[in-house]
Amino acid sequence: MRTARRCGALVLAGLVALPAPARAADPRAADVPLEVPVPAAPEPAPSDMPTSTGPEAQAPSTMPEGPAPPPPPNLAPGAALQQPDDAITVAVGLGPTAPGTRPEVQLVDALERAARSSAAPKTQVRRLRAGVGDGKQVCRERRDDLVILVEYLADRPEPVLLPHDCRLDRPLGVRGADAASYPELVAALWSEHEALVRDGAKERRRTRLGPKVRTGLIVGGAILAVGVAIGVVVAASLRREIVVLTVSP
Repeated sequence: MRTARRCGALVLAGLVALPAPARAADPRAADVPLEVPVPAAPEPAPSDMPTSTGPEAQAPSTMPEGPAPPPPPNLAPGAALQQPDDAITVAVGLGPTAPGTRPEVQLVDALERAARSSAAPKTQVRRLRAGVGDGKQVCRERRDDLVILVEYLADRPEPVLLPHDCRLDRPLGVRGADAASYPELVAALWSEHEALVRDGAKERRRTRLGPKVRTGLIVGGAILAVGVAIGVVVAASLRREIVVLTVSP
């Protein structure tokens, strides 16, 4: 009896010592990944340097101020046709003593080309019509700075160039006909002008009248002349006339 109890106690102790049976794994748990906590990235320490370390990060944010670029050229239509500030106006043509033969006209053509090719001073050249008068008369229009005419002198059979300085209202040195083809002709004449100014010659005021202004002055003068004529006629018609009759025996 005692032996049977002892065996039963041993059996119970063996059952208690046996491991528990393994449970079947839940199939739903295999599909769900395990969440592993990720440590937060440390915040960068505040710094005055930019985050990038490349060469573009080391360049300053603003470019250093330098001299302003030159303004673009004026490309408006007709901008290149404007007269430069230092240009002078030169008039060329035939004088009163030149009848206008073919060699004289060719001489004026060469004179015009030479005047246009002047580099210092720069020039604006206009050609005069025949019969405009001498240089002094042309300068009265106040359109030119220098007048060069092909004329004849009493003691020279060949034509010569007679320049007249309109700013100083005086003639300049006479040049031979061969000087008409020299591009330095205007420069030589203007050097003579500057020498006279240094010696005390006074320049006239440059008051150039445009075509509209000259036309207005001509029309105004014509209207004034017509008005004066009408006034004279009206005054003559209203004049009291006294008739004296003399009776003699």
